[in-house]
Amino acid sequence: MQVAIELPDDLGKQLLEMPDMQLLVQKAVQKMLLEEQRKRTAHNLLVERRQLLQQTNNEILPITRSLVGILKGSNVDVSDYKKHLEEKYL
Repeated sequence: MQVAIELPDDLGKQLLEMPDMQLLVQKAVQKMLLEEQRKRTAHNLLVERRQLLQQTNNEILPITRSLVGILKGSNVDVSDYKKHLEEKYL
C-alpha cells in the first residue's frame, strides 16, 4: 500500500538520503503505532481501575470505610506488621 505524506523540505531531503528509506519509515510508523496502542491500553486500564475502586468503596462497610487512610503519612510499613505478628504469636 502506498501512502503520501507531507514533510518539511529539510526532513524530506534527509529521508531521501537514507539507504533503506522504506524500511526506516515502516519501522518508525510501527513503533509510533505500538506506543499509541500502549498509551490507550494504559489509559483504559486506569479508567477501569478507577471504576472498580468506586464500586469497591461503595461496598465497604461503614466501620471499614472510616478506617481507610488512617495510617496515611505514618512511618508504619510491612516490617512493622511482621514484627507485631512475631511478638504476638511466637
